[in-house]
Amino acid sequence: MDKTSTNSGVLVVLDYGARVPLHRQIEASIRDSIRAGRLPRGSSLPSSRVLAADLGVSRGVVVEAYQQLTAEGYLASRGGGYTQVAAGPSPATAGLLHLARPVPPRIDLSYGRADVSSFPRASWLRAIRGALASAPNDLFGYLAGRGVPQLRTAIADYLNRVRGTVAQPDQVVICTGYAQGIALLVGVLAAAGARRLALEDPSSGDDALPAARSTGTASGSTCCGPAAPTPWC
Repeated sequence: MDKTSTNSGVLVVLDYGARVPLHRQIEASIRDSIRAGRLPRGSSLPSSRVLAADLGVSRGVVVEAYQQLTAEGYLASRGGGYTQVAAGPSPATAGLLHLARPVPPRIDLSYGRADVSSFPRASWLRAIRGALASAPNDLFGYLAGRGVPQLRTAIADYLNRVRGTVAQPDQVVICTGYAQGIALLVGVLAAAGARRLALEDPSSGDDALPAARSTGTASGSTCCGPAAPTPWC
């Protein structure tokens, strides 16, 4: 029994072996998604041409399904050829964001908080666009775990030029973030025979400490700072 589903941003499953017409199946899939809340009111649906190409059916089949759902009040056509969900509950995204983002303090002295207001968004966006425009297709596949060679070369050149190092691209490992970098470093130290780790105080307890515990080195770790070293256990 042949089946197909869409990747156009809305779940539509077609069973070509069923006796139900294809446009009825499309109607049922979209209607069920609206009733279940997977497509909240105001959501935009793909154009009939895009959805038809994704499903491998004629555009008229999708148009007929959209027209029926519009007649039932589930969908509404907007200017410019856009089709949106007109029924069901409203999305609660705004309320969730309000609950998840309380009013920040006027002065934030929390440990490990970067000043994100000074992030160079315009420059970053220009760099991303330039890199995407010139990047070969193979860079978007699965590469070596150490990172893209071009990026490791650029970082090594920067470190040598600005930090006075003598780094080679093969000595650079690209991490997903600080936590992964610390976990890799702790693992390398433990594999080299380290049994006691020292960390600065204050120090975030959600990255280095779990990594040290997983390698069996946390019991002998100490926090180094203004206060006397305190063993971690």
